[in-house]
Amino acid sequence: MKTFLLSLLSLLATGLPFLHADVRFRNGDVFDMRVSGPPEELTREFTLTLTVDEGAVTLPLIGRVAAVGMSSSQLASTIERRLKEAKIFSNPNVNITVGREGPLRTVIVGGAVRAPGRQTWAQDLTLTGAISAAGGASEFRKDGIRIVRNGKATMYSWKAIRKNPSLDPKVEPGDIVEQEGD
Repeated sequence: MKTFLLSLLSLLATGLPFLHADVRFRNGDVFDMRVSGPPEELTREFTLTLTVDEGAVTLPLIGRVAAVGMSSSQLASTIERRLKEAKIFSNPNVNITVGREGPLRTVIVGGAVRAPGRQTWAQDLTLTGAISAAGGASEFRKDGIRIVRNGKATMYSWKAIRKNPSLDPKVEPGDIVEQEGD
């Protein structure tokens, strides 16, 4: 039992920092930001809950800071730099935690699938995984599968992916997946 608990703690300690390493902020994301550091009158840690809106977040005293497309560590570094430049903190420490209360990141799956609709996105979600989450392809499915991302469509072959799983692309939040069918 003791070995199991130590293994679990070790796994959590090493795995958690990388859990959202590749996730980039987008409009509507909610996060908590903790700021601390000198000067003395502001050494107490305080937390703000912020929402990305129109590509940026608005912070007291320093204004708008671009956030869309940044990782949490990139945004924290940018905010630390801005706090120094504004001479609010001489050595700020910014810690950003992505909130769970914000809108879920989803993909839309439609076409010849059994249960079309929004599916919850995860970092490891692939094209075939998204179709499986929508109940799988229907009996009316054709070979083509389309991903629409940022207004651009890319076609994939179901047969090619089944033959070579390394061709199964990851989907991103906001993607539209359409399984072709009759």
